[in-house]
Amino acid sequence: MIANEMETLELEDVASLLGVSERMVRNYIKDNDLPCVGDGRGRRFVWADVREWYVGYRIEKDGSRGNEACQISGDDDESMEEAQLRKLKAEADLKELELATKRGEVVAIEDVKRSVENVAASLKSAILAMPSKLATRLVGMKDKRAINDVLTGEAEELCTKLQHVADKPVDDEGESDGE
Repeated sequence: MIANEMETLELEDVASLLGVSERMVRNYIKDNDLPCVGDGRGRRFVWADVREWYVGYRIEKDGSRGNEACQISGDDDESMEEAQLRKLKAEADLKELELATKRGEVVAIEDVKRSVENVAASLKSAILAMPSKLATRLVGMKDKRAINDVLTGEAEELCTKLQHVADKPVDDEGESDGE
């Protein structure tokens, strides 16, 4: 929304233009004498008066002594347009994120966390099972190359199983399908 100098606005428009909540605007009225006409739902705001009040309020609140960054210049409408364009861009970004989520292109952090926990649990289980699984196969073996081949084969099998665990979808309870 782009406001003209003498345009009258509703509370939600003023909140949007100032980048604050409607409650904050009501607080400005009650505690800081934000200029408005009428009361309740019939309350209206003249944009030029609101802008002038808000600049003064920010200068007073921030303790500015009128340095160049806080001085009012003739290009205030331009900065308001920039703020409105920034807001529109943020709203568009939010809509794109919502659409990407609906398309399944965005992954929730909790889903990733469950998946990683599932893989970690499978890895722990497989590693802890290796000694008992290999003990009988390695008993009596003296050839280092043969022992190495058995251990390497088990490690490769474990990696293959873990790859399958990582590829499986995680259900709502964080359990992977199968095995």
